Amino acid sequence: MELFLRSLQEEIEFMCKKPGLIILLFLAIPVLTIWFGGAYYHEYVNDVGIAVLDEDNTSLSRNVIQYFDDSERFNVKYYAANRAELQNLIDQRKVYMGLYIPPHLNDDIMSGNASQILILTNGANVIIGNNAYAGAAEIIQTVSAGIEMKMIAGKGSLSESTARNMALSFNFTDRMLYDSKLAYINYLIYGFIAVFFQQFMLSALATMILRNPESTAKEHTVIKLAAKVVLASTLLMATGGLVIGYIHKKFNVIFSGNVKLALLMSILFSIAISCAAILLCAITKNKTKFSQVSYMLSLPTFLTCGYVWPADQMPELLMRGVKLLWPLIYFARPFDEIMIKGLTFVTVRQNVINLVLYIIVFMPLSLLVFKKRFGTNQSPNNIVSQKAYTKGQINL
Repeated sequence: MELFLRSLQEEIEFMCKKPGLIILLFLAIPVLTIWFGGAYYHEYVNDVGIAVLDEDNTSLSRNVIQYFDDSERFNVKYYAANRAELQNLIDQRKVYMGLYIPPHLNDDIMSGNASQILILTNGANVIIGNNAYAGAAEIIQTVSAGIEMKMIAGKGSLSESTARNMALSFNFTDRMLYDSKLAYINYLIYGFIAVFFQQFMLSALATMILRNPESTAKEHTVIKLAAKVVLASTLLMATGGLVIGYIHKKFNVIFSGNVKLALLMSILFSIAISCAAILLCAITKNKTKFSQVSYMLSLPTFLTCGYVWPADQMPELLMRGVKLLWPLIYFARPFDEIMIKGLTFVTVRQNVINLVLYIIVFMPLSLLVFKKRFGTNQSPNNIVSQKAYTKGQINL
């Protein structure tokens, strides 16, 4: 314990001499989380610009257009003269959606003939496209139900309530659990925090480990590395916890999680990702190369961790490789659902077991490779380089 505390004190002293490392451990997660969270501050994509082509020009078609213009989701910006102009407005990104009302819409409906209103959405932007389509479909369904009720009441001289029951003889109700507003910030923010935690753990450990790798590999390797991991993970988890509390209050991000379970998962993941950090340090032996490799891995590891796309919908061979080589898949999505859904230990038990197994397999392997790469006799060039790093001539 005495040796561990002494090693921890050395790491703290080293950190205090490195402004870049201080920023990384204390400010990086809060700044980037608030930055990214600010981009998704609004719960919905509102005021989507749309263009309208009304070839019916009746009170019905004008009412339909008014429904869209009154909705907070849409903003009628252009009235096209023909179909080509309507298409061009979408192609030129002046609007994200087009609404085409065909001629004789009112006459066809009144005579009982089928008629359709065409909604043209920009599928190149899936977020705006999906929001626009969902909002437009809701408006069209509302208008259609209203027309049907009037027709039934008019033909049969029925009361409004009876006509409504006939028009809506079969309907459905829904209840959206956890995030009833389907806000993008709730969907994304905890995944961002998980990736930030991963990347800053990697970067901080690389800075700490590669300042004295030969000394660390020579003796008391486990204790010295443990001091580095404990310092980096403790500070990053503390700042991460503070920023979660802040965005919960400031951005109304859902937070109903089991804090103890989230902390357990974070601790296990910090140890697991440190295995990868030690191994990468041993392989690259250079912080610049390490940074290149680790940041190159940030996007693919996030995309394949089951957060932005379900893991069970990915190729099985790919998933086997990801589960074998990288621990983020056992942490990102479970951490998110612990925060939002308040999952219990039983639900994430297999993820906990997988993280423990990853540590059991990769920690000895990482230590073995690390000692083999840095525990051999140093060449004069390595000694000079190490002295320069220790004296602060090589900055973070």
